[in-house]
Amino acid sequence: MVRLFLAFILFFVGISLADDKVSRFESMVDNYVKQNFKEFEIVNMVKIPESYIKQIPEDFDSVECKSKGNSGLYLYLSCFTYKDGKQSDEIPVTYRISQLNKDGSLTPVIHKNQKVNILYINGSIKIQLLGTALESGRVGSYIKVKNISTGKELIGKVIDQQTVLVEGE
Repeated sequence: MVRLFLAFILFFVGISLADDKVSRFESMVDNYVKQNFKEFEIVNMVKIPESYIKQIPEDFDSVECKSKGNSGLYLYLSCFTYKDGKQSDEIPVTYRISQLNKDGSLTPVIHKNQKVNILYINGSIKIQLLGTALESGRVGSYIKVKNISTGKELIGKVIDQQTVLVEGE
């Protein structure tokens, strides 16, 4: 009975220590991001998957992150912990970012002259084409695109950072 009680206590202490290291890691990453990624309006950190939480060491002094890019909606980071100058394995971290710039203007996810996928839909017909954005646009906005094959200019709705939807009549 005493062994069961001790096992029970050790189990909860282990959970508490794991929660402490995750909270500490998240807090240090938040501070690092606020200091080093000022061009983004950070909304919040996306939950770190359990498989990566296991990679967070119990003891560390500092955290550094490098950008792996952004989609206009998310900022993707490679983060590392350090203890006495020794670097840990990569821990991927994702942040939701606002589509609003700090000045209140909307952030485009497609930029003028960017290569894009044009998804043309007319009834049950769906065709995917390669194109060039002739304007910048955010998700949900309508922009002009040019079909690379035909040179024809079309107007479509921005779906994501690389796709514009053009609907036929």
